[in-house]
Amino acid sequence: MARVNEKNIQSSHREFLTVENFIGVWLDANINHRSDDYQSLFTQVQQLIDLIVPFTDPESCMDFISDIKNEKIFLIISGSLGEKMISLLQNFSQINSIYIYCDNKAKHEKWANKEKKIQGVFTKTQAIYDVFRRDIRQCQDDLVSFNMLSSAYDLNQSDQLFIYIQILKDILIHMECEPNSKLDFIDFCHSRYQHNPYQLDIIREFKNDYKQSSAIWWYTRECFISSMLNKAFRIHDIDILIKMNFFIQDLHQEIKRLHSKLNKQNHLTIYRGQGITEGEFQKILDNSNGFISFNNFLITTTDKNVSLVYACSARDNHGLVGVIFQINIDQSQAIFTPLHKIDYYSESTKEILFTINTIFRIHNIHQIENGLWEIQLTLTADDNEQLKNITKLMQKEFEGKNEIEQLHAIMTKIQMAGEFESEYIETQTSHEHPVHEETEAHHTDMETEQAVQENARNDEFESEHPVVAPE
Repeated sequence: MARVNEKNIQSSHREFLTVENFIGVWLDANINHRSDDYQSLFTQVQQLIDLIVPFTDPESCMDFISDIKNEKIFLIISGSLGEKMISLLQNFSQINSIYIYCDNKAKHEKWANKEKKIQGVFTKTQAIYDVFRRDIRQCQDDLVSFNMLSSAYDLNQSDQLFIYIQILKDILIHMECEPNSKLDFIDFCHSRYQHNPYQLDIIREFKNDYKQSSAIWWYTRECFISSMLNKAFRIHDIDILIKMNFFIQDLHQEIKRLHSKLNKQNHLTIYRGQGITEGEFQKILDNSNGFISFNNFLITTTDKNVSLVYACSARDNHGLVGVIFQINIDQSQAIFTPLHKIDYYSESTKEILFTINTIFRIHNIHQIENGLWEIQLTLTADDNEQLKNITKLMQKEFEGKNEIEQLHAIMTKIQMAGEFESEYIETQTSHEHPVHEETEAHHTDMETEQAVQENARNDEFESEHPVVAPE
């Protein structure tokens, strides 16, 4: 869905729906005089974001941004307009990052450097693209959402949402796919990316080369596959999830197949660093000792320093709460696989990929420093009887329906419970919490002996699992 004419936008914003998490917006009264710059950056950015919308009129731009509900906006704006509008722009939660493009860098840095969402002042489009790409990757990680179940099993709206989403994942993993599902999905992608030559080339490659054994390779590639799937899981877009279900099942089965070949005798400690809102963090605090499940295939790392970089970046550059999830797992229970030599980039020597229906229990939560927290999780065994019984009880609501009917019925339940959840998180975010209070940093030599033992286990794990790439 590429570039959009500004005049057409004002008539109907909704026709410009995107299947991705992000929208690029460029606001510059003189954009028509920067056509070469715009085309150059547009061509590059379209590799990262499909929908890019230019504006010359600030009011039209603000109307467009106000209508965006499910996407994050990356805004490029001229120095003069940016200085006039920054106080207004900062209030838009839809805007993730702002980039000032101007001719006088020194002049605009004086005011821009004070603003949290501004990622820099630029005079060259290549410099914007480099930072743009970094921020897209960070935001993609930060948008991996999660749901929680209280340890008391109250079955309140939040608990019900957790169970419904687990049922949804279970159906997606096990339902029978239509014979032509791959071709139907490819046709759909052609229509959605018809103005994006870069992605169309990759779609053709997918059509010719994809097979189940390459599902992980495709999921870890920066392209339409991960962009669409990440958003579909985040907003629970049932239509996209059904279209991509053949891929979801292939990815799950490939992770499961590779996991069956691992040496499962040892326990493993892994990490994930990301940013979350204050409301989301408060919900974790309120559910200590409860359960948490991430709404996606989850990429983690055995390198704590890598997770720390992501968490600190989210806190420092985007005003989020930086969290490091420390996850202790029994390798015989979790379904995961190391990504070494099987992902698209091949250098992911320390990354671990989990399947979608993994559940963890929340244990210790402690502050590392201001705005940065560590949350310790452990894997929940599949034999948790109470959790299984609650799930079976709620599954009875959908008896007598075929799988497609079940999915749509579950989506109705998820939407109802999700509205309550969103209101709760927004309420928590609007209040002050201990997230940003100055407290004594918990840099206790972080249990040095424990850390050494964890690193030793992780090094042993990596040496024992030299996974071979699929043919």
